[in-house]
Amino acid sequence: MTPDPSFVRARTARHRRLAEIGDGGADRLAGARVAVVGAGGLGSTVIPYLAAAGVGRIDVFDDDVVELSNLNRQILHSAESIGQPKVASAIAAGERIAPEVEVVGHQLRLGDNFVDVVGAVQPDIVVDGSDSFDTRFIVDAGAAQLGVPVVFGALMQWSAQITVFDAAGAYGPAVRLTDIFPDTPEVRATPGCAEMGILGSVAGMVGTILATETIKLLVGAGRNLVGRMLVVDALDMQVTEIPLAHAADEAAVQVMAVSTNVLDQDDPPVVIDVRRAEEIAEQPAPMPVVHVPFDQLGDIHDTVEPGSSIVTLCRTGPRSVRAAQTLAAAGYQVVGYLDGGVEALQSEASVQ
Repeated sequence: MTPDPSFVRARTARHRRLAEIGDGGADRLAGARVAVVGAGGLGSTVIPYLAAAGVGRIDVFDDDVVELSNLNRQILHSAESIGQPKVASAIAAGERIAPEVEVVGHQLRLGDNFVDVVGAVQPDIVVDGSDSFDTRFIVDAGAAQLGVPVVFGALMQWSAQITVFDAAGAYGPAVRLTDIFPDTPEVRATPGCAEMGILGSVAGMVGTILATETIKLLVGAGRNLVGRMLVVDALDMQVTEIPLAHAADEAAVQVMAVSTNVLDQDDPPVVIDVRRAEEIAEQPAPMPVVHVPFDQLGDIHDTVEPGSSIVTLCRTGPRSVRAAQTLAAAGYQVVGYLDGGVEALQSEASVQ
């Protein structure tokens, strides 16, 4: 049963009081979708805090079941859930903390299917809480193809590495996992927590940072971790920051949010809808558009005449920002992106 709006406002009242969030940020969180890879040590903290923040939909991908040795750090689970799918604990946590949030479990292993299965849920952000470089490289490649950032955490014993990778360069330098860790057999053979061990509270500490970075990206608050990595040493309680990019010319191209007023001109720009075909079928745009999926922007010259002015559009905004930046950097005449995406346009239409 969906809770009454007054319940949701009361439940999220404390972060609505933050100047950087407010009611507008809370609404953006409610309209957001986050894919979490892994319901283990990191996911156990990320998932409940994202639900508590009111993120509208959280898709959890994990093919594993709960084992006794998980319980020193994977506080999403309990002794009673041993042998049960980890995604079941994630769903139960969402229902317990925030009944208005939709937590969807996907008990499957990610591989070559990443773009199809993760892309199908239309995430704004992917949180990588996996425990192997095999999976991390899959997430890195898939998220880059989908054009969404990856909030990344890796644990080992008393330490951790935390950053945000954004192949599209929408939030800062276009740094990917493979820019830091080459995809080699040696890197893939890096032992995980099962071999090296991990203090449970370190997983919790890092998970809360991942959840915080995700929320900041969704509401546009503060300074994110794109282009810099935090290295946490909990044994000596030291945090070191490593810059991942320096040059000013690596900064993302700036683009403007625009309203539908730009379409009222005598020579209006072409609206490029960068969503996937199934998204458009489910939620058509309320104006004529040219469909060029985000991962096919390199072929836009096949559908848009040279010299055309362009406005980009997606479901809620993040992909259209990145698409506008990509096209502007490639030399196209980009007017901007339609603020708030299709969902905002449909909300406006329902009010009028």
